[in-house]
Amino acid sequence: MKENDKLLYKTLKTLLNERLSEAESETLRSEGFEIKNPTRKTAVMVALYKKAASGDLSAIKELRSIVSEKNDDKSEQAKAVMIVDDIRN
Repeated sequence: MKENDKLLYKTLKTLLNERLSEAESETLRSEGFEIKNPTRKTAVMVALYKKAASGDLSAIKELRSIVSEKNDDKSEQAKAVMIVDDIRN
């Protein structure tokens, strides 16, 4: 990764992990999202969810991609055990 890309990644990660202001948190609560300690990342994910819920196909695909990444992590861990039937008839 280039130095500028690393700086951009680090800056974006820092911004996304910042807590939301009380006004922004209240907006989420008024929309029915009860989230403890919401961050800017939370707000982005809520916005993505709302777009997907409205039928935006690209947002639906993105949510599916995010969810399947999480499931892939779990399935890789589950694949660590292999059962071999070594008993012959």
